[in-house]
Formats: sequence, C-alpha cells, structure tokens
Amino acid sequence: MARFACKRFFSIGLSGLGLAMLLVACRFSAPWRARQTAASQAAVYQNIVYLDAPDADPKLNALDIYVPAGATNAPVLIFVHGGAWTLGDKSGVGSKPEAFNAAGYVFVSVNYRLAPEVQHPVYVQDVAAAIAWVYHHIASYGGDPERIFLLGHSAGAQLVALVATDETRLQVYGLDLGVIKGVVPLDGAGYDIPNRIHSSGSGIVEEAYQEAFGTDPAVWMDASPVYHVAAGKNIPPFLLIYAGEREDAVIQAETLAAALENAGVSVELFHAADKTHATVNQDLAEGDYVFEKIIEFYASLQ
Repeated sequence: MARFACKRFFSIGLSGLGLAMLLVACRFSAPWRARQTAASQAAVYQNIVYLDAPDADPKLNALDIYVPAGATNAPVLIFVHGGAWTLGDKSGVGSKPEAFNAAGYVFVSVNYRLAPEVQHPVYVQDVAAAIAWVYHHIASYGGDPERIFLLGHSAGAQLVALVATDETRLQVYGLDLGVIKGVVPLDGAGYDIPNRIHSSGSGIVEEAYQEAFGTDPAVWMDASPVYHVAAGKNIPPFLLIYAGEREDAVIQAETLAAALENAGVSVELFHAADKTHATVNQDLAEGDYVFEKIIEFYASLQ
C-alpha cells in the first residue's frame, strides 16, 4: 500500500538573502510499479532501487523512469533534485517528465540520502551509483546508455557538477566521465564551498553548509567541483545556468566556468535574468526559454 510520510524541516534559504523558511516536506513512497500516463502514454517505472549496500535506504536510493511511447535508443536525462542536501524528493519534478519525453528523452529522477543522517561524500556517491545503474540498465527501458545527460537544481546542481568532475565516483563502478555527455547545473551555489562559506557573511548559510559537509575545510574542498577540474580528465561539456540577481550563484557559476575553460572543457554561462531560484526549476516545460536552451545544448552534443 502506498503511504505518505511527512517531516517538518527548518530549511535554509541559500539565495544570499540570509532568510530562513519553515517548510513542510512530504515524501511519497509506493511499491515499485509501472503505469501509463493518460496524457502522453509514457510508461512510468517508480521506486526502482539502484543501490544494493548494507547501509542503503530503499526509499532514498531509488529512482523513477519516465519513458516516451515507443522509445528505442532514446537519449537519457538524469535529474537530481535540490533541497539544501536536507530535503527534497524525486517526485517533485513538475512538468519535466512530460516535456523531456515530448522532446524524445527518457527522463530519470533520482533520490539520494540526505543530511543530517549522512554527510558528504554520501550524496555524490549515491548519484554516481544511480548513474551507473542507469548506464547498465536503461537499454531495457528504451534508453541509449551512450547518450546520458545530467540536470540538477540547487543542491542537485552541485552534485551533478561534482560527479562530472570528480572521476573517482564513477570509477568505483568501472566507468569514467565519458559516460556523461553533457551537464546542466541549474542555479547552484556550491561549486566552491570554502569560498561560499567564508564569503556568505551569514551564520545561517554557514550552518547549513556545515550540516551538509561538516567543519573540515579539506572535506569542503573535496565536495567542491571547482577543485576537481583539470585538463585531460574527459570532463563533459557544461551549460551553467544561473537565475535573477543571486550574487552568490553568479560568483559560483563564473568561478566554475573559469576553471572549466582553463582546463579546456567546453562551457557556456547562461543567465535566466527574469527567473528566481525557484522558478528557473519550476518553469521547465515546453515553451519555456530555459527549457529550450537546455534541449538545444543537449542536441548539440549528439
């Protein structure tokens, strides 16, 4: 039987405004199943466990797959949700599955374990495990394992950027960075975590990052994509999107872009000037210019 589990969080707004918001996050869990969406006839496979390990969580180490009707060797988009590394769920995808399915993509939304129960590097380890599972199994769902793309929002932006620059995470599964064909981090502010903590001027922001990454500066660097960028690592192309006037997101995106460019990695910065941190993610659907930019980017790599 399906069930709801609701938990109250004191979540940190990481927009640079130093505001705290009380959020109520409800996670829906249900047995694995496949169903057909009425609108698109896409097949949906839910709650597939991607990690078999003694400390794994079958609810959080799970993913959902949305397959467009008749898909065969279709490109694959893996989405990693945000939530300050403390909350969020793979079900919070809005219109993304329908939009990416309509564009011909198999859409995969992944969960990962969350703070405070775990800290770095568990999040990125989970994302790497999910990518490896997709690589080895997605052909059975109509996807092409040789055309895997990543998209992540907020905390998810840090995670997709990290797994695409720190080759050790996929090496655990016998894979290299070449299995990822393109990466879109969406309005992240965790690409250089030591800089983010020291420059925030906010105890709330510092507390949030320390909850997720601890207090050891060496761990902060290990969790920061910018410190893993180097030439000759087969790092995939990046489209770094930032929203509105979030100064922290601008600085972080520009810092990562400069590191990638210096390493000879293809990178583009894109400013969604009229979007907020929330709407740049929520608005992703057919007809949205940010969505169209992402599709254009992925298409250019195929």
